[in-house]
Amino acid sequence: MRTRPRILLDTNVFVFGLERPKSNSAIILKEMCEGAFEVVVTERVFRETIMYFRRNYSKKTVEKVRLFLAAGSTVIPQSLIITELRRWKGKIKEKDLENLAAVKALGIRYLVSLDRHYDAFPEHISPKQFVESIGLKPSETEY
Repeated sequence: MRTRPRILLDTNVFVFGLERPKSNSAIILKEMCEGAFEVVVTERVFRETIMYFRRNYSKKTVEKVRLFLAAGSTVIPQSLIITELRRWKGKIKEKDLENLAAVKALGIRYLVSLDRHYDAFPEHISPKQFVESIGLKPSETEY
């Protein structure tokens, strides 16, 4: 039996994917729902995504997003990546450190994000590039 690949999604993929149904991020979330790959998120991504929707949407929508995240992804606690957090601290912006540490600690091949701060790291891939890499037709936008 072939194992599903693991990917780490950044907050911006959830925001664009849930707000823009024709985006590459939406394609990724659809594939996630269909079980095409295992999605990993850090505690920070989980919190940031909820906070974004809490600032901009109703409580009902926030609860739907929370359930979507909880059902569709594995949240990686900081305690599992503490060694990598220490190793990479100061080599990337503090807000991006947890995601980088998670992909390094867990050997995750792709960190899917629009954040250019990850460009120096081989795991980084944009939503459009990721959609292309799994053999699907991407939308015209990068997000």
